[in-house]
Amino acid sequence: MREIRYNPGEVIIKEGTFGSSAYVLKSGVVEVRRKGPKHEVLLATLKGEEIFGEMGLIDDKPRSASVIAKSPVTVDEIVRDDFFALLDNKVSFIIPILKAFFEHLRQTNDMVVYLESKMMEGESETETSTVAPLPESLKIEGMTTETRENLSNKILVVTKFPYKIGRQSSHRTDDIFVDNDLFFQDEIPFNISRNHLSLNIYKNTFYVLDRGSSIGTIVNGKHIGAKQSVFKADLQKGENIVILGSDTSPFKLKIIV
Repeated sequence: MREIRYNPGEVIIKEGTFGSSAYVLKSGVVEVRRKGPKHEVLLATLKGEEIFGEMGLIDDKPRSASVIAKSPVTVDEIVRDDFFALLDNKVSFIIPILKAFFEHLRQTNDMVVYLESKMMEGESETETSTVAPLPESLKIEGMTTETRENLSNKILVVTKFPYKIGRQSSHRTDDIFVDNDLFFQDEIPFNISRNHLSLNIYKNTFYVLDRGSSIGTIVNGKHIGAKQSVFKADLQKGENIVILGSDTSPFKLKIIV
């Protein structure tokens, strides 16, 4: 690996180009953007220890999005040959890359579901040529003893998206299928799935995506995920109540936009 530094505004990955490297974000903030018919769409905001560009390690297709430094950024570049060499004797290093790979597949699928739902509602990507400034953050507050304890009785400020929430796994380090920013301790019978939901932003709207949980999620009284055909719910300005699991779940959060 080699360390590379970027200044704010510099392009790390350019959409449509070919590359065989992935990057570990050691410090700073980057934005993942994709071209739309009239403007770029912000897909994600990534911070330290995130991995991006991982598809370049395994296929020869053009980059699907651009990654741009939003602040001074330091990355470690992983080239394809080094990656294959690591498979033999650096399993602990490979696990985070595989976690990122599976999570990005989930997020891509979720984005497709989201855009399809918008099209069904009659909203076209080409209807608006300008995008309002994106909000900077949202806040998460526990509403029950269980959630407050997991948050150490603090209000959590979230500034990176997607922000992933799920159940603490007893084999978190070894489980390549679990990738979360916030973990909750849960006991049998589980209300929270290992990869339960994510908080996302599209244009100027925050929304919740159920990531395939077994019981589902409740957002301001609306059930999404599990047996429902809807997996997305927008967050309204102000206070939102999000329940991980069923109506009787003790994992109840207040999310403030």
